[in-house]
Amino acid sequence: MNRKYIQALLIFVLLQTNSFSQESGALLQTIRGKVVDQQTQMPLPGANVILLNSDPLKATATNVDGEFRLQNVPVGRHGIMVSFIGYHNGLVNNLVLNSARETVLYIELEEKVETTEEVLVVGNYRKDMALNQMASVSARAFTVEEASRYAGTREDVARMAMNFAGVSGANDSRNDIIVRGNTPSGVLWQLEDVEIPNPNHFAASGTTGGPVGMLNNNTLRNSDFFTGAFPAEYGNVFSGVFDLNMREGNNEKYEFLGQVGFNGFELGAEGPFKKGSKSSFLANYRYSTLQVFDLLGISFGTSGIPKYQDLSFKMNFPFKNGKISWFGLAGVSSISMLDSEDNTADLYTSEGMDLENGSEALASGINLALFHNENTYSKFILSYVNQNGFTNMDQFDPGESPEPFYREDNSEERLTFKYIFNTKFNRKLSSRSGFTVDRYAYQLYSRIWDEDETMWEYLLNNKKSIAEGPNLFRTYSQFVYKFSDKFEIKPGIHFIYFGLNERFSAEPRLGASWKSGANTSLNFGYGKHSKLQSMATYFIESVNSSGETEITNKNLDFTKAHHWVLGFDALLSDHLRLKTETYYQYLYDVPVEKKSSTFSLVNSGAGWGLNTRNNMKNEGEAWNYGVEFTLEKFYHKNYYFLTTLSLFDSKYTGSDGIKRNTAFNGNFVVNTLAGREFVLSSKSTLVFDGRVTWAGGNRYTPIDIEASRNTSEAFGTEYFYDLAYSEQFANYFKADIKIGFRLDGKKVSQLWEFYVENVTNHNNPLNQTYSKSKDAIETVYQLGFFPLFNYRIYF
Repeated sequence: MNRKYIQALLIFVLLQTNSFSQESGALLQTIRGKVVDQQTQMPLPGANVILLNSDPLKATATNVDGEFRLQNVPVGRHGIMVSFIGYHNGLVNNLVLNSARETVLYIELEEKVETTEEVLVVGNYRKDMALNQMASVSARAFTVEEASRYAGTREDVARMAMNFAGVSGANDSRNDIIVRGNTPSGVLWQLEDVEIPNPNHFAASGTTGGPVGMLNNNTLRNSDFFTGAFPAEYGNVFSGVFDLNMREGNNEKYEFLGQVGFNGFELGAEGPFKKGSKSSFLANYRYSTLQVFDLLGISFGTSGIPKYQDLSFKMNFPFKNGKISWFGLAGVSSISMLDSEDNTADLYTSEGMDLENGSEALASGINLALFHNENTYSKFILSYVNQNGFTNMDQFDPGESPEPFYREDNSEERLTFKYIFNTKFNRKLSSRSGFTVDRYAYQLYSRIWDEDETMWEYLLNNKKSIAEGPNLFRTYSQFVYKFSDKFEIKPGIHFIYFGLNERFSAEPRLGASWKSGANTSLNFGYGKHSKLQSMATYFIESVNSSGETEITNKNLDFTKAHHWVLGFDALLSDHLRLKTETYYQYLYDVPVEKKSSTFSLVNSGAGWGLNTRNNMKNEGEAWNYGVEFTLEKFYHKNYYFLTTLSLFDSKYTGSDGIKRNTAFNGNFVVNTLAGREFVLSSKSTLVFDGRVTWAGGNRYTPIDIEASRNTSEAFGTEYFYDLAYSEQFANYFKADIKIGFRLDGKKVSQLWEFYVENVTNHNNPLNQTYSKSKDAIETVYQLGFFPLFNYRIYF
């Protein structure tokens, strides 16, 4: 990085620090929020709220609506304790209070079964427990601050999850995540109780990751991440679940945000629709940083400028005994990587290939919540999602003009109605039930150029409107029965039915937790899980021996999986946690080719393209098993650390019946993160964060160099397919660091962050390709030394 640029940056920070330090008096702000019953979401009036370590003691009580307010709190990190008769105490730690915006909390307290024993539960902010109380194993809550704080995350929740036990990344340039050896395509994203399509820019059909996330940390609140044996409410998934929540905008005052960094130029606003009303809005808009520089005429020496923008919003309208909310997430992106142009340099395309790629996505939902009585509530959710992805590929030999090779333009839509009914019968027994009806629509167009016939050959050529498309029906019910405050079980059932081919699956679920000691627990989980195939898989076309076009996959069944998990948790101290889990997963009815081959959909997401075949059958199998360890020091006394170790094995069989490594069988992942804050004054804080990842290298299939020489495709690489994923690259190693400076003024709060990914510039192989011009196999490497800068201002 340019020395003058760094010097100018340091001078700017020092000048800002000096100007703010001249302000006199302590900077004060407000902490407010709402306290509710965890099961019923009903407000708890009269709950005591105490600001920890305050001198003199600062405390208050909730009003008839469960709301509280702590005023004139000094900026910085704080914790609060919430208590209510008949409930476990709640503790919310590490609140970062800045001078430019209030901190608004939503705190859930758990009712006691036995009122004689006092147990501290760290509310919905305890990270060793999920917010969703139907979960017993393989689940954890995460805070928005974690996604922003951890080095290497780029403020992306998917990249943050790569630090958790059982999770690894497939590619530095994308945020696809591998959960316990499963395909990234099996991950479910849910936002505000709505299943959303791939929430990333440059998303391809049937994938769940991308280079840049559309989800905006500044609009999210604490959420859940699951890695196996999911609660009964989650269906059409077998890999992992992100259950994300958007926060509500401030309903009392207007607040604004500005930010510039890797993810883009960003503006945000929130506040009440009308002063004195309870209604509020929240909106954030983001525009590609590199595209702004390109518009200003700043050259990067490449035509591959990522162009994208996205918008996220939420509106909230409370009324007596309920509320209505409306949320939306939308994004558009495109990029051109043209090897035919002399100034092009990128790592995403092969030699002799021009690539144009882009995507559009929209997800929006209206949620009506009704509180019927003090023990029961229900939700009615109507949502619409749409995602389109296009790809244009041309090929050429050196010195020749590009010729058409491949075109893809696939769109999928879904209109969904969802109903949730939650009731608490008594202190011991509660339940959650519901159903979902999805109506699909699609426009699938994919074709490849046939040089012999000099015409386009269609792989996909099918469309259905919402009025004509197939339905997916799901229903579930799950109960929580607490024998005591130490032992509980969570039986459930999920049903799924696909109208296109009348396929049906019944999925039992079971969770159990036993607090074997004051600070230890033993947990068990089982679940059967099923997942629909992609629309491209069902409708891919082939030509039979008579020259007729056929759709051969229409009757494919769900991919199914059994998950077994056993876990042990121990709080070694108030701020130190040890967790270990062992698991076994058996996948069956996996689509494989009818002819003998190594292909299986369990490896989808390992390469670029449609990730499907025609003429498939549900006879493939896969096995994932392993053990995971987590040692976590929660943020306390200005520092934290997190260490995770995952040991696993992932195997599959294709239609040839041979057991092989899956594409994602890295065998081990080790993550270590640590961070420390130095409070320079009441208004300024210096922050250091670091991360180290060591993992098994990517699996790959060796290249057949003779076949690659003889292929007619300009950028064609042929492989020894009978040796699928038999080779493994050297172990992956990556170290990231981040330095931040937080500064508070009377009405403005600012944050500067400088971070470097792969600070050691370690060469991590990504894949191999054949270079026709060099007649050699070349290794493509992942991200090298990568410095980034981010600036954020609240006002």
